Amino acid sequence: MNGKNEGSHKPIDVICQINKDGSMFPIKVRLVDEDGMYQTYAIKSYRSLSGPDKYKLPNGVIATSTIFPFECKISCFGREQVIRLTYLCDQHLWHLHE
Repeated sequence: MNGKNEGSHKPIDVICQINKDGSMFPIKVRLVDEDGMYQTYAIKSYRSLSGPDKYKLPNGVIATSTIFPFECKISCFGREQVIRLTYLCDQHLWHLHE
């Protein structure tokens, strides 16, 4: 996996599951390695970093978040590694945070 500067993010390919209650989580991620080759990694475990789904503004309007961050464990060359992914609903994009 590329070791770019901290704080950068880029769009990536993700396969996710969307449950009947509307919740979702990543299952697999496809990343480009140092040689420019695509590698697919299964998500071994994940933790949703989202806050409450809905909250009420002072004027009574219900607001929902369109950003869904996840912390995920993958196995890369026999080592467990933690990656951070974010799904941006309004853009229909997954991002990897490096």
